[in-house]
Amino acid sequence: MKNSIIISTIAVILITIVLSVSLSSCVSTRDTVKINKVEMGMTKNDIHNLLGTPLFKNANETGEEWGYRKMVGEIAGPEQMLFIVTFNNDGKVIAYNSVKDYTYYHPY
Repeated sequence: MKNSIIISTIAVILITIVLSVSLSSCVSTRDTVKINKVEMGMTKNDIHNLLGTPLFKNANETGEEWGYRKMVGEIAGPEQMLFIVTFNNDGKVIAYNSVKDYTYYHPY
C-alpha cells in the first residue's frame, strides 16, 4: 500500500514536469509579448512605459532611435536581440526592427 502511494506520487510529479516543459515551449517570452505591442504612432512615453529605459539612444536631424536588448522567441529557445525603435521629430514611432547580431549594429 505504501509503495503504491509513493509510485503514484512520483508518477504525478513526472507527468507534471513533462507537461510543464512541453507546454512552456509554446509560450512566448515576456519580452516577445511586450515587443509585439509596439505600434506605429506610439509616443516615446508609450514606448518607455512598455519597454523601459533603452540601452542606447541615437539622434540626428530626422529623428531619434532607441535600442533595447531583449530576449525574443519561444521559451524553449529564445535569442538575445537588439530591438530598435525609430521616432520622428514629433516623438512618434515611425519604424521598429529586431537585429539578431547586435554586436555589429552601428546606427549612425
